[in-house]
Amino acid sequence: MNYCIGVDIGGTQVRAALVDHEGRIQAERRGPTDALHGPQPIIDQVETYVAWLRAQIPEGGRLVGIGVGCPGPLDPVAGIVFTTPNLAGWKDVPLRAILSERTGLPVELANDANAAALGEWYFGGGRGYSHMVYITVSTGIGSGVIIGGKLLLGRAGCGAELGHMMVGVPGRTSWEQLASGTALKRAAAEAMQTHPHTLLHGIATPQTVTAADVASAATCGDQVAQTLMQREAEFLGVGFVSILHLFSPEIILVGGSVVTANPWLLRQAREVVQERVIANIYREVPIEVAHLGSHVGILGAASLLMGKMQP
Repeated sequence: MNYCIGVDIGGTQVRAALVDHEGRIQAERRGPTDALHGPQPIIDQVETYVAWLRAQIPEGGRLVGIGVGCPGPLDPVAGIVFTTPNLAGWKDVPLRAILSERTGLPVELANDANAAALGEWYFGGGRGYSHMVYITVSTGIGSGVIIGGKLLLGRAGCGAELGHMMVGVPGRTSWEQLASGTALKRAAAEAMQTHPHTLLHGIATPQTVTAADVASAATCGDQVAQTLMQREAEFLGVGFVSILHLFSPEIILVGGSVVTANPWLLRQAREVVQERVIANIYREVPIEVAHLGSHVGILGAASLLMGKMQP
Protein backbone atom coordinates (compact mmCIF):
# COMPACT_ATOMS: atom_id res chain seq x y z
CA MET A 1 0.00 0.00 0.00
CA ASN A 2 1.14 3.55 -0.73
CA TYR A 3 1.44 6.15 2.02
CA CYS A 4 2.32 9.81 2.26
CA ILE A 5 3.12 12.19 5.09
CA GLY A 6 0.98 15.29 5.53
CA VAL A 7 2.53 18.20 7.44
CA ASP A 8 0.49 21.15 8.70
CA ILE A 9 2.63 24.08 9.86
CA GLY A 10 0.48 26.43 11.93
CA GLY A 11 1.16 29.50 14.00
CA THR A 12 0.66 27.59 17.26
CA GLN A 13 1.15 23.92 16.36
CA VAL A 14 3.03 21.71 13.90
CA ARG A 15 1.27 18.45 13.03
CA ALA A 16 2.36 15.58 10.84
CA ALA A 17 0.61 12.33 9.98
CA LEU A 18 1.13 9.15 8.00
CA VAL A 19 -1.85 8.87 5.63
CA ASP A 20 -2.94 6.09 3.29
CA HIS A 21 -4.48 6.47 -0.18
CA GLU A 22 -8.02 6.58 1.25
CA GLY A 23 -7.26 9.45 3.62
CA ARG A 24 -6.99 7.31 6.75
CA ILE A 25 -4.53 8.59 9.36
CA GLN A 26 -2.25 5.74 10.44
CA ALA A 27 0.01 7.62 12.87
CA GLU A 28 0.42 11.22 13.99
CA ARG A 29 2.86 13.55 15.75
CA ARG A 30 2.25 17.09 16.92
CA GLY A 31 3.88 19.77 19.02
CA PRO A 32 3.98 23.53 19.65
CA THR A 33 5.34 25.78 16.94
CA ASP A 34 8.48 27.78 17.67
CA ALA A 35 7.14 30.84 15.88
CA LEU A 36 9.76 33.30 17.13
CA HIS A 37 13.14 32.02 15.95
CA GLY A 38 12.93 31.70 12.19
CA PRO A 39 12.48 28.64 9.99
CA GLN A 40 15.28 26.40 11.31
CA PRO A 41 13.60 25.09 14.51
CA ILE A 42 10.41 24.28 12.59
CA ILE A 43 12.31 22.55 9.79
CA ASP A 44 14.15 20.47 12.41
CA GLN A 45 10.82 19.62 14.04
CA VAL A 46 9.31 18.50 10.74
CA GLU A 47 12.37 16.38 9.95
CA THR A 48 12.08 14.66 13.34
CA TYR A 49 8.39 13.94 12.81
CA VAL A 50 9.01 12.59 9.31
CA ALA A 51 11.70 10.21 10.57
CA TRP A 52 9.37 8.87 13.28
CA LEU A 53 6.45 8.46 10.88
CA ARG A 54 8.60 6.61 8.34
CA ALA A 55 9.31 4.04 11.02
CA GLN A 56 5.56 3.43 11.41
CA ILE A 57 5.03 2.28 7.81
CA PRO A 58 3.91 -1.36 7.72
CA GLU A 59 6.16 -3.88 6.04
CA GLY A 60 5.71 -3.72 2.30
CA GLY A 61 4.33 -0.18 2.39
CA ARG A 62 5.78 2.53 0.16
CA LEU A 63 6.19 6.20 1.10
CA VAL A 64 5.59 8.39 -1.95
CA GLY A 65 6.45 11.78 -0.47
CA ILE A 66 5.59 14.64 1.85
CA GLY A 67 2.85 17.23 1.45
CA VAL A 68 3.23 20.46 3.41
CA GLY A 69 0.57 23.07 4.14
CA CYS A 70 2.02 26.35 5.38
CA PRO A 71 0.73 29.88 5.93
CA GLY A 72 1.45 32.11 2.96
CA PRO A 73 1.95 33.95 0.83
CA LEU A 74 4.04 31.33 -0.93
CA ASP A 75 4.84 30.03 -4.39
CA PRO A 76 3.82 26.36 -4.63
CA VAL A 77 5.52 25.92 -8.01
CA ALA A 78 8.92 27.20 -6.86
CA GLY A 79 8.39 25.79 -3.36
CA ILE A 80 9.25 29.07 -1.66
CA VAL A 81 7.55 30.64 1.37
CA PHE A 82 7.76 34.39 0.80
CA THR A 83 6.76 35.48 4.29
CA THR A 84 4.10 34.72 6.87
CA PRO A 85 2.77 37.05 9.57
CA ASN A 86 2.52 34.33 12.23
CA LEU A 87 6.06 32.96 11.83
CA ALA A 88 8.86 35.41 12.60
CA GLY A 89 11.96 35.44 10.41
CA TRP A 90 10.48 33.62 7.42
CA LYS A 91 11.47 35.39 4.21
CA ASP A 92 11.91 33.69 0.83
CA VAL A 93 12.49 30.29 2.45
CA PRO A 94 12.98 27.47 -0.14
CA LEU A 95 11.07 25.11 2.10
CA ARG A 96 10.36 22.42 -0.47
CA ALA A 97 14.01 22.09 -1.51
CA ILE A 98 15.25 22.08 2.10
CA LEU A 99 12.84 19.38 3.24
CA SER A 100 13.45 17.28 0.15
CA GLU A 101 17.21 17.42 0.67
CA ARG A 102 16.97 16.59 4.37
CA THR A 103 14.51 13.71 3.99
CA GLY A 104 15.39 12.36 0.56
CA LEU A 105 11.70 12.46 -0.39
CA PRO A 106 9.63 14.36 -2.96
CA VAL A 107 7.91 17.33 -1.32
CA GLU A 108 4.83 19.29 -2.41
CA LEU A 109 4.04 22.67 -0.85
CA ALA A 110 0.79 24.64 -0.71
CA ASN A 111 -0.83 27.51 1.10
CA ASP A 112 -2.57 26.00 4.13
CA ALA A 113 -6.05 27.08 3.01
CA ASN A 114 -5.50 25.69 -0.50
CA ALA A 115 -4.32 22.42 1.01
CA ALA A 116 -7.39 22.31 3.24
CA ALA A 117 -9.61 22.86 0.20
CA LEU A 118 -7.99 19.91 -1.54
CA GLY A 119 -8.43 17.79 1.58
CA GLU A 120 -12.15 18.54 1.71
CA TRP A 121 -12.42 17.83 -2.01
CA TYR A 122 -10.67 14.47 -1.84
CA PHE A 123 -11.85 13.20 1.54
CA GLY A 124 -14.56 15.48 2.95
CA GLY A 125 -17.63 17.43 1.96
CA GLY A 126 -16.35 18.24 -1.51
CA ARG A 127 -16.25 14.67 -2.79
CA GLY A 128 -18.21 14.27 -6.01
CA TYR A 129 -18.16 17.97 -6.93
CA SER A 130 -16.21 19.61 -9.74
CA HIS A 131 -16.61 23.19 -8.50
CA MET A 132 -16.11 23.91 -4.80
CA VAL A 133 -15.08 26.80 -2.57
CA TYR A 134 -13.57 26.25 0.87
CA ILE A 135 -13.49 29.07 3.43
CA THR A 136 -11.90 29.05 6.87
CA VAL A 137 -12.97 31.71 9.37
CA SER A 138 -10.76 32.02 12.42
CA THR A 139 -8.14 34.66 13.24
CA GLY A 140 -8.31 35.64 9.58
CA ILE A 141 -10.20 34.33 6.56
CA GLY A 142 -8.48 31.83 4.29
CA SER A 143 -9.80 30.21 1.14
CA GLY A 144 -9.26 27.66 -1.57
CA VAL A 145 -11.17 27.40 -4.85
CA ILE A 146 -11.52 24.29 -7.01
CA ILE A 147 -12.91 24.81 -10.51
CA GLY A 148 -13.27 21.94 -12.96
CA GLY A 149 -11.56 19.61 -10.52
CA LYS A 150 -8.43 21.76 -10.31
CA LEU A 151 -7.17 24.09 -7.61
CA LEU A 152 -7.31 27.71 -8.77
CA LEU A 153 -3.85 29.15 -8.06
CA GLY A 154 -3.33 32.15 -10.31
CA ARG A 155 0.05 33.80 -10.84
CA ALA A 156 2.76 32.47 -8.49
CA GLY A 157 0.12 30.51 -6.61
CA CYS A 158 -1.25 33.63 -4.93
CA GLY A 159 -4.77 33.68 -6.39
CA ALA A 160 -8.17 33.22 -4.77
CA GLU A 161 -7.29 35.13 -1.59
CA LEU A 162 -10.96 35.73 -0.88
CA GLY A 163 -10.40 37.09 2.61
CA HIS A 164 -8.82 40.12 0.99
CA MET A 165 -11.56 40.83 -1.56
CA MET A 166 -13.00 44.29 -1.23
CA VAL A 167 -16.55 44.52 0.09
CA GLY A 168 -17.01 48.27 -0.19
CA VAL A 169 -17.14 49.48 3.39
CA PRO A 170 -15.03 52.66 3.76
CA GLY A 171 -12.15 52.26 6.19
CA ARG A 172 -12.58 48.49 6.56
CA THR A 173 -12.63 47.34 3.04
CA SER A 174 -11.71 43.65 3.02
CA TRP A 175 -13.94 40.73 3.94
CA GLU A 176 -11.38 39.57 6.50
CA GLN A 177 -11.41 42.98 8.20
CA LEU A 178 -15.17 42.65 8.64
CA ALA A 179 -15.95 38.98 9.21
CA SER A 180 -12.90 37.27 10.75
CA GLY A 181 -12.59 36.26 14.38
CA THR A 182 -10.21 39.18 14.86
CA ALA A 183 -12.83 41.57 13.48
CA LEU A 184 -15.47 40.14 15.82
CA LYS A 185 -13.13 40.57 18.80
CA ARG A 186 -12.43 44.16 17.82
CA ALA A 187 -16.13 44.94 17.43
CA ALA A 188 -16.84 43.37 20.83
CA ALA A 189 -14.14 45.43 22.52
CA GLU A 190 -15.60 48.60 21.03
CA ALA A 191 -19.12 47.62 22.11
CA MET A 192 -17.97 46.98 25.67
CA GLN A 193 -16.65 50.53 25.89
CA THR A 194 -20.10 51.97 25.16
CA HIS A 195 -22.36 49.36 26.81
CA PRO A 196 -21.47 49.04 30.50
CA HIS A 197 -24.28 46.57 31.23
CA THR A 198 -23.50 43.93 28.60
CA LEU A 199 -22.85 40.44 29.96
CA LEU A 200 -19.51 40.53 28.19
CA HIS A 201 -18.11 42.49 31.16
CA GLY A 202 -18.72 39.46 33.35
CA ILE A 203 -16.81 37.22 30.96
CA ALA A 204 -13.83 39.24 29.78
CA THR A 205 -12.29 42.68 29.46
CA PRO A 206 -12.14 44.69 26.23
CA GLN A 207 -8.50 43.61 25.97
CA THR A 208 -9.16 39.88 26.41
CA VAL A 209 -12.59 39.33 24.86
CA THR A 210 -12.74 36.58 22.20
CA ALA A 211 -15.17 35.49 19.53
CA ALA A 212 -16.12 32.57 21.79
CA ASP A 213 -16.96 35.02 24.59
CA VAL A 214 -19.30 36.90 22.28
CA ALA A 215 -21.02 33.67 21.26
CA SER A 216 -21.40 32.63 24.90
CA ALA A 217 -22.97 35.95 25.89
CA ALA A 218 -25.29 35.83 22.87
CA THR A 219 -26.46 32.35 23.89
CA CYS A 220 -27.28 33.75 27.34
CA GLY A 221 -29.55 36.36 25.75
CA ASP A 222 -27.28 39.40 25.86
CA GLN A 223 -28.59 41.83 23.26
CA VAL A 224 -25.24 43.48 22.58
CA ALA A 225 -23.62 40.11 21.88
CA GLN A 226 -26.58 38.97 19.80
CA THR A 227 -26.29 42.09 17.67
CA LEU A 228 -22.58 41.43 17.19
CA MET A 229 -23.21 37.84 16.13
CA GLN A 230 -26.01 38.88 13.79
CA ARG A 231 -23.66 41.39 12.20
CA GLU A 232 -21.00 38.67 11.88
CA ALA A 233 -23.52 36.46 10.08
CA GLU A 234 -24.46 39.31 7.75
CA PHE A 235 -20.84 40.04 6.88
CA LEU A 236 -20.24 36.34 6.19
CA GLY A 237 -23.33 36.25 4.00
CA VAL A 238 -22.21 39.26 1.97
CA GLY A 239 -18.94 37.48 1.25
CA PHE A 240 -20.75 34.30 0.24
CA VAL A 241 -22.89 36.30 -2.19
CA SER A 242 -19.76 37.62 -3.92
CA ILE A 243 -18.24 34.12 -4.01
CA LEU A 244 -21.37 32.67 -5.59
CA HIS A 245 -21.46 35.37 -8.23
CA LEU A 246 -17.72 35.09 -8.96
CA PHE A 247 -17.28 31.32 -9.15
CA SER A 248 -20.75 29.72 -9.28
CA PRO A 249 -19.59 26.73 -7.22
CA GLU A 250 -21.65 23.63 -6.58
CA ILE A 251 -20.97 23.87 -2.84
CA ILE A 252 -19.34 26.20 -0.31
CA LEU A 253 -17.70 24.52 2.68
CA VAL A 254 -16.82 26.61 5.72
CA GLY A 255 -14.36 25.70 8.45
CA GLY A 256 -12.45 27.55 11.15
CA SER A 257 -13.19 28.05 14.82
CA VAL A 258 -15.62 30.96 14.45
CA VAL A 259 -18.07 28.91 12.37
CA THR A 260 -17.49 25.38 13.67
CA ALA A 261 -18.17 26.54 17.23
CA ASN A 262 -21.26 28.47 16.11
CA PRO A 263 -22.83 26.61 13.17
CA TRP A 264 -26.01 28.67 13.47
CA LEU A 265 -23.99 31.54 11.97
CA LEU A 266 -24.26 29.75 8.64
CA ARG A 267 -28.04 29.56 8.93
CA GLN A 268 -28.17 33.33 9.36
CA ALA A 269 -25.63 33.87 6.58
CA ARG A 270 -27.70 31.72 4.22
CA GLU A 271 -30.64 34.08 4.79
CA VAL A 272 -28.47 36.95 3.58
CA VAL A 273 -27.57 34.90 0.53
CA GLN A 274 -31.22 34.15 -0.23
CA GLU A 275 -32.03 37.87 -0.11
CA ARG A 276 -29.10 39.23 -2.10
CA VAL A 277 -28.09 36.85 -4.89
CA ILE A 278 -29.34 37.74 -8.34
CA ALA A 279 -30.83 34.38 -9.43
CA ASN A 280 -32.22 31.12 -8.07
CA ILE A 281 -29.27 29.15 -9.42
CA TYR A 282 -27.18 30.73 -6.66
CA ARG A 283 -29.82 30.19 -3.98
CA GLU A 284 -29.68 26.45 -4.59
CA VAL A 285 -25.99 26.13 -3.67
CA PRO A 286 -25.44 24.43 -0.29
CA ILE A 287 -23.32 26.31 2.24
CA GLU A 288 -22.19 23.81 4.86
CA VAL A 289 -19.76 23.33 7.73
CA ALA A 290 -16.65 21.58 6.40
CA HIS A 291 -16.47 17.88 7.20
CA LEU A 292 -12.85 17.16 8.18
CA GLY A 293 -12.73 19.26 11.34
CA SER A 294 -9.38 19.37 13.12
CA HIS A 295 -7.83 16.93 10.61
CA VAL A 296 -8.34 19.23 7.63
CA GLY A 297 -4.78 20.58 7.75
CA ILE A 298 -2.89 17.29 7.72
CA LEU A 299 -5.30 15.57 5.35
CA GLY A 300 -5.16 18.60 3.10
CA ALA A 301 -1.37 18.47 3.06
CA ALA A 302 -1.50 14.73 2.34
CA SER A 303 -3.90 15.34 -0.54
CA LEU A 304 -1.12 17.19 -2.38
CA LEU A 305 0.35 13.73 -3.08
CA MET A 306 -2.86 12.03 -4.19
CA GLY A 307 -1.70 11.88 -7.79
CA LYS A 308 1.10 9.56 -6.69
CA MET A 309 -0.90 7.57 -4.15
CA GLN A 310 -3.04 5.27 -6.24
CA PRO A 311 -2.12 1.63 -5.62
